[in-house]
Amino acid sequence: MEVLVKHENGFRFSATCRGHTVTTGRGNDGNERRDGMWPAQLFEASIGMCIGGYVAKFCEEQAIAYDGMTIELSRHTQAGPSRTARIDAKIYLDSKLSEEQKQGILHAADQCHITNSIREAMQIACSLADTKSANA
Repeated sequence: MEVLVKHENGFRFSATCRGHTVTTGRGNDGNERRDGMWPAQLFEASIGMCIGGYVAKFCEEQAIAYDGMTIELSRHTQAGPSRTARIDAKIYLDSKLSEEQKQGILHAADQCHITNSIREAMQIACSLADTKSANA
């Protein structure tokens, strides 16, 4: 098991991996400080963070300043069945870039593990366990 997701209450869930915890959704206990992004927003954020990692690696290798880099993501949905149809990611770097550097950065961004997983029609297999997990 790599990630353990637990229901907290209402529509709030927590995911734990290697000692780190992320909370999503809204609970019904009135504790808004425990509420988090909706899962689709967390999905969008993880794509942006993955892109950021690949761009930072490229910039470091090419001696391009990337401190303060930001990435704005916009999700476009489609109904029937509800799904994210497209995500636009706009990368902001506070550096003067040549055309060659711009192309290199966009190529690096396109190597994101999560983006490639989705692009290649990743499979998700759900199953129902016979009993509750010992980690629950």
